[in-house]
Amino acid sequence: MATQKVSSAMTTAHRNRPVWLIGIVIIAAISLALLIISSAGVSLPLYLLASAIVTFDGIDILVRLWRRRNASRRAAREPEQAGKPRPYAIVVSIHNMERDIDLLLESLQPYRSKVWIIDDASTDSTLNRVRGFGWRIVASSRNRKKPGAINELLTHLPDEIGTVLVMDPDVRLPADLDERIHAFQHSGAAAMSPKVTVRPDGALAEMQQIEYALSFDLGRHSLSPQAVTSGAAVYDRRVLQDVLQHHSLSVYGEDLENAVTILGNGMDIVYDPKLVLETEGKRELPGLFSQRVGWAFSLFKVFSEHKRDVWNAMRRSSMGFYQFGVYFVVFGMLLWPLKIISIVLLTLSGVNALDEVLALGLIDNNSLNHPSYIAASYIKYTAIICGCFLIVSPAASIRRSLPLIPFFFFYALFLVVPTTLGYLNWICLRLFGVRLYADHYDADPVLGRERAS
Repeated sequence: MATQKVSSAMTTAHRNRPVWLIGIVIIAAISLALLIISSAGVSLPLYLLASAIVTFDGIDILVRLWRRRNASRRAAREPEQAGKPRPYAIVVSIHNMERDIDLLLESLQPYRSKVWIIDDASTDSTLNRVRGFGWRIVASSRNRKKPGAINELLTHLPDEIGTVLVMDPDVRLPADLDERIHAFQHSGAAAMSPKVTVRPDGALAEMQQIEYALSFDLGRHSLSPQAVTSGAAVYDRRVLQDVLQHHSLSVYGEDLENAVTILGNGMDIVYDPKLVLETEGKRELPGLFSQRVGWAFSLFKVFSEHKRDVWNAMRRSSMGFYQFGVYFVVFGMLLWPLKIISIVLLTLSGVNALDEVLALGLIDNNSLNHPSYIAASYIKYTAIICGCFLIVSPAASIRRSLPLIPFFFFYALFLVVPTTLGYLNWICLRLFGVRLYADHYDADPVLGRERAS
């Protein structure tokens, strides 16, 4: 009952926000950006290139806001049934976690009877420590990494367990998990994506929290019931077992590979904004950089190896066509060179703007580096992100993250670099058998199904 009251209050707060006023502010900001460009007398085509990253993200946000509204209306027409969930399991793969294992087990204590752990061939004391505490754990004979380890762990579950929550060791579970599992079991879906938030841990974590809020509150919400799963997700146990039989078992894009296989076979993935899981963000830039290189590599890998599933997912609905065809393929791959050009032009413009602000007089204005490019792009992008964040996010998220939204533009520009490197990694591995940058996921990745070793 308390959860229903909180949810109702959140829904009311969202509905009562002056969306029309937010829209006016965004339109005013875009108008100001165009006024800056026209007053500067610079090349409009070059400005359009410089602001490509803003244009693509702006189009994506508008599409998802429209679809999110439809998804919310559809969800409101489907009241949930109260009751206890059927048997389910929380499954987690661990490897060399002797420093953090106590914290993980403490967080899982409320659900201890439902937890199944597999030790993925740890070389430290992780396995013995978990066994010493009396937890249920399966010891893997070799390091398979998460998808392979989960695939093995599922064979150890009792037959009566029909639902599994797959989680990473840094995820923290909410108190209302039983209620949300029950809702999933009555949805008829093959999988469910929860809402994932980032634990407060400094400015970099807050940037990731803004990104995650937009990715889940807007992105996945707009896709339901054809959403994309994340690293932590709820699955029909039989469906997941079947998916993993056709899985590459690579750690790269393992959740995206699950999603395209499920969607490509005509099954649904719902998004549940009430199931809120908390994860740990990257604390330092090198770690974030490596993560995003791996994510971009994963996108190319999954799409190249699951063309039929991707095509089937595109054919299912207009939003499926947009998500997998327009967003991933067109915006995310084919037009990516325009984002690279955008970053180059905005960097030149930013350096020139800094030169002017500091009155150094070291750089002359020209059509490639005019300060108006970054000024106009910054105003437009920040207004769009801020407006979207105010529309889709609950009050607690807004209070937490709003102060850092003015800096999110530069965070978004930074992410283009590791993403580009991840794409180049896939191309170089495919053509030459080597990568340009070794991320932290796998020291020796392969394309196709992982080696049996």
